[in-house]
Amino acid sequence: MKTTKLYYRIALSFFSLAIIYAVANSFFNYEAVVLKFEELGYPPYLIFVLGSAQLLGLAVLVFNKSGWVREWAYAGFFLNLTFGIIAHLLIKDGNGAAAVFCIVALYITYIQNRKLNEQNKLAINAIQTRPRLETVA
Repeated sequence: MKTTKLYYRIALSFFSLAIIYAVANSFFNYEAVVLKFEELGYPPYLIFVLGSAQLLGLAVLVFNKSGWVREWAYAGFFLNLTFGIIAHLLIKDGNGAAAVFCIVALYITYIQNRKLNEQNKLAINAIQTRPRLETVA
């Protein structure tokens, strides 16, 4: 369980740093990002929507422990990164290596999170089904 948690935290750290860097870059280099979005065929107002959604999704992955909200955050990040790769490939603007790195880190985080949840469920079941000593009077 310790190695699973370690892999999970390392992958989540790399993914979080990549997302935070991407959001910060879109705010600090706004004009360059606007030109890139227009080149990709997207409206500029989408920059703020994507940045806000990415920060919200990252907060869900880091702080939220419930299942279905976390699953939606994983799905949103996967779709965002996949469509980003496709958009860059369609205009022949590189191979989207940064997005591929983020998808790999996201996938590792997802798998390790699932393993941690299963291990926690097994540990809880083991505690609940442990025989108890009771006094007989």
